[in-house]
Amino acid sequence: MPYRTNVLNFKKWCALTALLIASTMSWAANNSAGAFNDYPKKPIKWIVPTAPGAGTDFTARKFAQMASDIWQQGVVVDNRPGASGMIGLDLIAQASNDGYTLGFISVSQFIDALLLQRFSFDASKDFTPISLLASTPLVLVVNSNSGFNSLASLLSYAKSHPGQLSYSSGGSGGLTHLAMELFLSKAGIQAVHIPYKGSGPALVDLLASRVQMTFSTPPAVMQHIKTNRLKALAMATNTRSALIHDVPTFAEQGVSGVVIGTWYGLIGPANMPAELVQHISKSLAQASRDSTSKDQLQSQGIEPQISTPDEFSKLLNLEKNQWSEIVKNVGFKREP
Repeated sequence: MPYRTNVLNFKKWCALTALLIASTMSWAANNSAGAFNDYPKKPIKWIVPTAPGAGTDFTARKFAQMASDIWQQGVVVDNRPGASGMIGLDLIAQASNDGYTLGFISVSQFIDALLLQRFSFDASKDFTPISLLASTPLVLVVNSNSGFNSLASLLSYAKSHPGQLSYSSGGSGGLTHLAMELFLSKAGIQAVHIPYKGSGPALVDLLASRVQMTFSTPPAVMQHIKTNRLKALAMATNTRSALIHDVPTFAEQGVSGVVIGTWYGLIGPANMPAELVQHISKSLAQASRDSTSKDQLQSQGIEPQISTPDEFSKLLNLEKNQWSEIVKNVGFKREP
């Protein structure tokens, strides 16, 4: 009988132990899944590696307000331009991975990083992809006093006055620089590049007629087009934009192969907790579903495109291959 009693006690002990282990594992899983449900507990800083006034800054502030509304915490936009976006990217890479310092970037900073061979945008290395947020096309604009009323008139002048046109960009090696070099290559013309520390300053000098043309995003130039300070000559898209439908594409005007746009996304420092990353991504997806916010973005030519962290990571890898191919085909080289 003592032996049978010991066996029964042992079975009870095993059953109790199994129950305790199961309960502990269940608690741990639930606790882990909800560990960041109270995020954020304090204001968050979004580092934007561009100057104020450009398309990235405009879009960052729109999404920062949306995030602030849903989180009930302040989201502060911290502009850190310079070194083709590398100053801001360095700050993001060096930040704590607690989610209170994040980075709002565009394809422009991604291209800069590729050309400089600085960052790989690999989730296991320098950054943690959180979510793709939006996309917008590029448009070629000139000062309304330039005398260019169409792409044809600009091309005619450029061919009869080689090297006399100048254009501004947000920095050597950035998206607007590469877009212009792609256009010049496809059109068979030349122009002098004047780089600036951000697309905002580049636009200021176009408005002041210090340069003749630039590429920009609709959000950054729409108000100037409406007030007739700038004129849009061509859209770098496959089809016309619903926002400015009267502006033809490059292909419609005889220059094929100039299809280039930008996207905006949120990243964090490397090794952010996966649960926190998912929580932030889902919160932004929820915020973007607000019809008022969505309408405000679309009215400025910005199309919300919220992705999961995994989808954004795959997009970055795809973009790396595509942009590397474009740079190679154009024969693009970064200027000093």
